[in-house]
Amino acid sequence: MNKEPKTILIYDDEPERKGKFKSELEKSLNEANQSKNFNVASLDGPEFQNAVKALEQKRINFREKNEIDFEGNSNNGMEKIDNASIFIIDYDLLSSQEVGEKKNEEFFTGSLTGEIVAYLVRCFSRCKLIIGLNQYGNNPFDLTLRGDLDSFADLNLGGDQLDNPNLWMGDWQNSEQEFRPWSWPNLCDLLRDFDKRVKDVQDSLEKPISEFLGFDRDLFELLPREIVQFIWRDKEKEHFQTTFREFITKSGNGLRIKDAKGLGDDINKHKHVLARVGAARISKWLEQLVLPEQDILVDAPHLVARFPSLITGDKKEIGTWNETARLVDYANLGLDTDPIEPYRFKKSYWISRPVWFWDKLRECEDIKEVTEPWLTATPDWVFCEDASRFYNHEVCREFLADTASPFTQRFVKYFNEDEVDYRPRARFSM
Repeated sequence: MNKEPKTILIYDDEPERKGKFKSELEKSLNEANQSKNFNVASLDGPEFQNAVKALEQKRINFREKNEIDFEGNSNNGMEKIDNASIFIIDYDLLSSQEVGEKKNEEFFTGSLTGEIVAYLVRCFSRCKLIIGLNQYGNNPFDLTLRGDLDSFADLNLGGDQLDNPNLWMGDWQNSEQEFRPWSWPNLCDLLRDFDKRVKDVQDSLEKPISEFLGFDRDLFELLPREIVQFIWRDKEKEHFQTTFREFITKSGNGLRIKDAKGLGDDINKHKHVLARVGAARISKWLEQLVLPEQDILVDAPHLVARFPSLITGDKKEIGTWNETARLVDYANLGLDTDPIEPYRFKKSYWISRPVWFWDKLRECEDIKEVTEPWLTATPDWVFCEDASRFYNHEVCREFLADTASPFTQRFVKYFNEDEVDYRPRARFSM
């Protein structure tokens, strides 16, 4: 039986750009062989304005009446957002406000941005994934490797990146498009796993986040302060014991504090709201704060750069190393997985790639480089964060990522700077 295609909904307040984004997205889906699985649609101006009004009213009802209604929306814009699997929203929405003001409508107070809308959509709609556009430029590459955890978008992209088919694939080694930041997930997988994460949070609201994820106390105490403080800045309580519910309602990084007060005493009444927010925010925390360190969780290409003996194929061939740089099941990465299996992060659908706990892995005596570190071979190539591939060291450029770990030295292929905006450029000279 054929499945109905999922809807990707786009909004930009400039019709020409909205049309451009739509055509570029359709092009990338076609090149990734995903056209039959997605239908790309857009919101017009009045639909968007009505949807934002509806979202704001839901927020007010949530705060004042402890009520939120996800059913029976007669508002076309709101209904489209609710039924969208992915909502793509441009950051600069100044023209949307101007239209509302010209019509003498009470549309929105203050400066409306895509980020404000992303928060409202995350908390008060049924939409699954949110992509923010152009907050940091048309084709940016973040040399800090930190991303933007303050954003409620699940992924932040530049408008020029929508036509990149590698967003929709787990294996891009044969793709004609070389630019492909390693931090990007496979959006098809991210969408598939969203409901699993939501169910996990809904079933585990009172469970400590660390326990749920498999982070033991010793590991959690090794986390840099900025990483654990995202979960909760309560000096009277151990971060290790912070539950999903506490993170969502008290940290300020889940529901806004004033919105969280609207929950009242009956948390179970709005479990679905808490679960959606918690699933999105904690998975992004893993991707953009924990994983970039590469000394808490380590992914396959960074792992083999330290322990080449784990590669099962010909280590003299760069293609063998590139087998590890794919978003596929860990058993298909060309690794000897037997010695490292006990240290694998088992909640695999909570993060976009196979990862392992580094603090335990580095002491595993079944790994050659652990017992005989002086015999570690140094390859002629390095892993490039902007291409998700290994390249010969001579054609790459070094930079320092913004991490607290010892693994700050990273590399980029360094594409044409007129096409890719590497920022902040000071990272190249540190």
